[in-house]
Amino acid sequence: MLTIRAEIKKDEQRSDKTYNVKLRFTLNRRFKRLSTSLFATPKDLTKDFKIRPNSPIKKDVDALIRAYRYIFTSYH
Repeated sequence: MLTIRAEIKKDEQRSDKTYNVKLRFTLNRRFKRLSTSLFATPKDLTKDFKIRPNSPIKKDVDALIRAYRYIFTSYH
């Protein structure tokens, strides 16, 4: 079963103090990370570098995950 989740890598902070949101795809215990065009500010993140539920970027991330799930289910 395919699992898709958003993740932020702590050590990949850009010079403008934002972090790139990456999607992690896991299937059969193998994973790939896909860089997105979304960037999170420190205000959007918790101490554990998870995206806050009330953050405006959360909607965009969830929509992107839904789109990739739809694409995967269309082909399988």
